[in-house]
Amino acid sequence: MISTSIENKILTISFNRPDKKNSITAEMYTEAEQALLNSIDDKDVRVVLFKGEGSDFTAGNDMAAFLTMCKEARPPVLKFLLALAAYPKPVVVAVNGLAIGIGTTMLAHCDYVVANDNVRFKLPFVDLGLCPEGGSSLLFPRFMGYAQAAELLILGDFFGAEKAQKVGLVNEVNTDADGQALKVAQKLAAKPPAATRNAKAMLKKDYWENLDQIVVEEIAKLSAMVSEPECQEALAAFAEKRAPDFSQF
Repeated sequence: MISTSIENKILTISFNRPDKKNSITAEMYTEAEQALLNSIDDKDVRVVLFKGEGSDFTAGNDMAAFLTMCKEARPPVLKFLLALAAYPKPVVVAVNGLAIGIGTTMLAHCDYVVANDNVRFKLPFVDLGLCPEGGSSLLFPRFMGYAQAAELLILGDFFGAEKAQKVGLVNEVNTDADGQALKVAQKLAAKPPAATRNAKAMLKKDYWENLDQIVVEEIAKLSAMVSEPECQEALAAFAEKRAPDFSQF
């Protein structure tokens, strides 16, 4: 589910459900959240490295788990996002294969992202009759401008690593994303830890104050939209393996 290890001051958190393209369950969100929280005051951890086991980073939410989580006031996905958004130490990510939904939005909270040239990113929220999550409605326009953010979050087509680097979601493209991300994590782990944390805090200060509120509002809105007719049609189409028909709305 979630695999963790600490070596040379680097905490590696792996989405470890390769047979399901690392789609994320409630338990996985909780495990990842706890790994982050437990490492904040751990002097053996200076950097976090996220990756996916197998050929994919993550296909996003496990659909059954997602529908159950939406019934909770503070679902595990929200707690994970809040922990990641507020995490004070550098976060590096290696992205391979699929990076769907939260597999893309979570990158905006990270500090260095290496993507394989085979990555397929997608933000399918509107296609599912939902709104964006993960703070993306705040961070994407800020980072990449409204036009690019609207293209990714509203049009919602697949896009590749080159596009992701162009809009600022990815720092570099490398055919060995895992290896290069580890090298970056090692460089960061060798730096003075207090200075590194202070630099990150200063860089994010102007939007950190509003970010928690936006993340909470997005998840609340998304959860409410699950029961709306548009989302129900999208989910039914997904289950029936057909194209959704939104012409009636």
